[in-house]
Amino acid sequence: MMEVIAVEEALPLEKQDNVLIMDLRPPESYQQFHIEKAIPYSLDKIENGDYCLPEEYCIVLYCEKGGLSLIGARLLDKEGFCVKSVVGGMQAYRSYRKKNGLT
Repeated sequence: MMEVIAVEEALPLEKQDNVLIMDLRPPESYQQFHIEKAIPYSLDKIENGDYCLPEEYCIVLYCEKGGLSLIGARLLDKEGFCVKSVVGGMQAYRSYRKKNGLT
């Protein structure tokens, strides 16, 4: 099942054990800043079916603005994964943190 979620919905998922957070941005962007539990991952791998992901986990995808994560989420949804795409991506995440005084 695929779901598009807001940053506010994504934040509590960071603390759950059965959630895999994947950052689809370029490696340089990931190195500069990323969500704590996130792992860097390539959309190309998802598009090519070149992945081995735990089926029992819910996968949360984000990119810079939300477009790539939505593509990845649709592909993983077709394969039967529980997947969520963060609308607005890292831009929305940074904006939310700034607006709410989080560092």
